[in-house]
Amino acid sequence: MQGALDSVAGDAGRLASGVARRPEILCLTSLRSVAALEVVLFHTLFELGGKPATELPGVVVALLTRGGAAVSFFFVLSGFILAYTYTEDGAMKGAPRKFWRARFARIYPLYALGFAIDAPRVVSLFIGSTTSLGGALAKIGLAGLAYLTLLQSWHPRVTNTWNTPGWTLSTEAFFYAVFPALQGLARRWSFLVLFVIVLATWALQIIAYGALTRSHLVDATAPGFVTFWRSFPPFRVPEFCLGLLSGRLLLTGRWAGRQTVVRWSAAAALALILLVSVRPGLVPAALEVSLLAPLFALVIFALGSGALPTFGWLNGPIPVLLGRASYAVYILHQPLKTVFLAIARRAGLDSPSPALLLAYLVCLELTCVGLFQWFEDPLRRLITRVPTPSSR
Repeated sequence: MQGALDSVAGDAGRLASGVARRPEILCLTSLRSVAALEVVLFHTLFELGGKPATELPGVVVALLTRGGAAVSFFFVLSGFILAYTYTEDGAMKGAPRKFWRARFARIYPLYALGFAIDAPRVVSLFIGSTTSLGGALAKIGLAGLAYLTLLQSWHPRVTNTWNTPGWTLSTEAFFYAVFPALQGLARRWSFLVLFVIVLATWALQIIAYGALTRSHLVDATAPGFVTFWRSFPPFRVPEFCLGLLSGRLLLTGRWAGRQTVVRWSAAAALALILLVSVRPGLVPAALEVSLLAPLFALVIFALGSGALPTFGWLNGPIPVLLGRASYAVYILHQPLKTVFLAIARRAGLDSPSPALLLAYLVCLELTCVGLFQWFEDPLRRLITRVPTPSSR
């Protein structure tokens, strides 16, 4: 997850100082909360929901737990929002240094908070599972360093060690690192050429997965391979680039006379997304997450352009606020779950049930709204306003 989310993606109307503002696309902000909830339920529905959750119809479970697809949505949305926010006439607005600083301010405070909250669990896990104290400390140090430097998604041995959702921020950090270079390359080619290159790269990855698994050159079920294929940053770049292209197309205005085509194409894309979501196993899980990326890009573009109508409530203050707090929900839901269960256990109320799940979700949302308003947003503003040495 965006982190688009913006975990991954940031608010379109909340830009770095010195960069002209564009209006926030409220419906996309609100939808971030839905995607974040998908990830949360993917990790907690059965663990906290108990037996009643296991007895839900398969279609309902499938719709509630598309965590992998939600992460792909965040990656595409991240590219779209960055193009919408930081580009003008195909060129990047502002210096790369300011962009990187704004991205750091956006993601790192909550990311570091997740590290701190999850530390007791990770330390206890390593000490309890390693016979040598020195070995445990070495593993803790390595995993902690990988997490704090946003490098954990580059190696499957450390990807899921510390605050598991953090791997998506590691991947996002790679997107941020290459974003200025991608914008420089994008200026040299037409939109059509760029679209063909990105779509071919996306398709080549899917073909490569099929060739590797069908030829039995790799074990597609091995945890290390699954983690590597899901998390290795260059493998997720096509999704990010599809979002970039969607954002760039929106800014060109070339779609203005084709709203009907965009609307019906996006409606068809939504139908396909729904079909894949309610039919687990229709495509391999490792492919499902990236397979939907072009469809997500089309839907996001249609929503951003206004070609696809939305429910009015998506633009309301509460859904928008929940969307703005969705990054906190996404990046902190696992560490906060540990805290929540510890408190529930002391009160003797930790037996899995729908009531426990609902209580967790309510507490999580309320906590993250508070963190957004009084921790995340103030720190972001503070970091972006502190002058750099070169500007003093």
